Amino acid sequence: MLQQNTTKRIGYWLLHLHQLFDESTGQTLAGENLNRRQWQVLHAISIGVDSVAAVDVAFAPFLAIDGADSYRSIVDDFDRRGWIAEAGDSVRLTDAGAAAHERAEALVNAHAVVSLAGISEAEFLAANDVLARIAENLEKA
Repeated sequence: MLQQNTTKRIGYWLLHLHQLFDESTGQTLAGENLNRRQWQVLHAISIGVDSVAAVDVAFAPFLAIDGADSYRSIVDDFDRRGWIAEAGDSVRLTDAGAAAHERAEALVNAHAVVSLAGISEAEFLAANDVLARIAENLEKA
């Protein structure tokens, strides 16, 4: 059994990173009038997550943290900005939404260079894999 002689175990670091990501991503995207969750939803739609229900499934853990039932309000905000078009349950980016995504993605990518400094791709992928396996173990428990 793994033991650590510290109060700062994996749960601490995960929550701390979550808070830092929310804050720093929000600062990074302030000029685009986006926060981290809005960026995540915008990016999800840009890569083919094509309904509010699918967005909600993709970001279910964040819904719980945000105390929300759905990210419908974010999609509605994007609609008001002219960034999305909806047809029935389907949602897609408009040209203006694609341009907004492109601007935001450039900022997020530059932010990632800073936040991942000194971490190799192999280390990043290994850390992600370990976290996914811990989640799978807990989901089975």
